[in-house]
Formats: sequence, structure tokens, C-alpha cells
Amino acid sequence: MEKPREWLREKSIAKKVLRDANVIFEVVDARVPNETRNSVVEGLTKEMGKQLYIIMNKVDLVPKEFAKKAKKEIEKDYPVILFSAHKNIGKRELENLIKKLSKKGKITKIGVLGYPNVGKSSLINTLKRKKVATTSPKPGMTRGEMLVKLADNVFLIDTPGIITLEYQEDLAIKGSWIPEKLEQPIEVALKLIDKIQNNRPEALKEAYKIEPAEEPLETLKRIGERLNYRVSGGEIDLDRTAKKVLWDWIKGNIKAYWL
Repeated sequence: MEKPREWLREKSIAKKVLRDANVIFEVVDARVPNETRNSVVEGLTKEMGKQLYIIMNKVDLVPKEFAKKAKKEIEKDYPVILFSAHKNIGKRELENLIKKLSKKGKITKIGVLGYPNVGKSSLINTLKRKKVATTSPKPGMTRGEMLVKLADNVFLIDTPGIITLEYQEDLAIKGSWIPEKLEQPIEVALKLIDKIQNNRPEALKEAYKIEPAEEPLETLKRIGERLNYRVSGGEIDLDRTAKKVLWDWIKGNIKAYWL
């Protein structure tokens, strides 16, 4: 199976952000925080002696107890900020962190990294709010690099680094790949349904008003039947049903989550 075509270009952007920043904000999806962490990025950050913070975005899509549990677990490795651009959660904590970084006296450049669709741009926009984009003449700044001044000596690299170091199927389960671009949407939807059934099967019941079956394929058929997605001849349109399930996952309509 081929890796996404954009892979090399995006990998080089992610590497540049990683190289140019001295503080990294790794954005993860609060529904699947460990699945949307990237061990390669975390390893490189450690190797390069840079500071890393995990920004757990979309916390409005999970129960508070789950978010706290995930935070506690991940904080064994890195500091975590619970965040939701949509519900304005975690903004004050981010502002306090930026103040703390500005007191260090030396120039700090923050880079934002994460898989597609975890909310990197909404984090950048939250940080940029009411701030003016600027390129700084201070030493240590890359010429032509778009930077936003957040506080004295603290700048944000105004480019999200996209991590796509995996196959389409893996990205789709992370909610990071458009279902229409998948070669095998049914297979991917079955993998996702299997994960949901193992972690929070009631999410499928809530989303589609169906009783999940033991087998993911049977569950997918039940969803298609419920939605009345049929091909000519009356058979369930599994391809269309699979894409619908994957889109519902991306949009947060299926309330499932796991560590």
C-alpha cells in the first residue's frame, strides 16, 4: 500500500518546524490521544533537546473524567494542556505558559505539530488572536519565516507541521484522512467499528439507533440498513455506509474515545 503522495512534502515541513522551533506544541485528538501522538516527533524533540508540550484538543468531545485520566497518563512523559478552540477551554493555561516562557529572557520560537484534523490551525488561530503577524529582525530568526509575536521574546511559527508518517488506513482511523480518497473505505470502516466496539460500543447505538452486532461487518450492514443506503437491486451500499461512518468519526458525531 502506497503512502500518501503529499507525504514527502509534509514530512519536510514538519522537519523544518521541528528544526526551527525550540518549543514544540504537539496537538493530539482528545478522543484518541495516544493514537494521535507521534513517537518519531517525540523522539526527535528529545534528541534535539527541545521542550515539548502535548496540547490535547477537542476535549469538549470527551467526558471530563476521561480527559483527566488521559492527561494523568500522558503527563508521565510530557506536560499536557487540555484544550478546545470550539469551547474556549485551556486558553488561560496557554497564556500563562507563554508568559512563563517570556520570562526566560532568551528568544523562544514555538512550533505546532500534529496529524491532519487534530486542530493545529485552530490552536494557532487561538494563539494569534489580536496578535499581528511579524517577521522579527532579532538574531536567530530565519529570514522570510512567518512569525507571530506572542509576548516579549516569544514567537509562534505561523506554519503547522503536518505529520503523515503512516498509511492512509492508519490516518483514517485517527480521523486524519478524507474517506473519498481511500482505496478500501469498507476495510477501514470495519477496523474503526472494531475499535469502537472494543472501547465504547454504545457510541454506535447512540449515533445510528442500532444494536451493534458481534461482527463489525454485520454492524456496518445494520448501519446501512438504518440509513437506507442501498444500491440498485436493494442490497446495502456498504461503500457509501463506510464513508458515512468515517465522516461521522471525523466530525465528532460518534462519541467514542479510548487511550
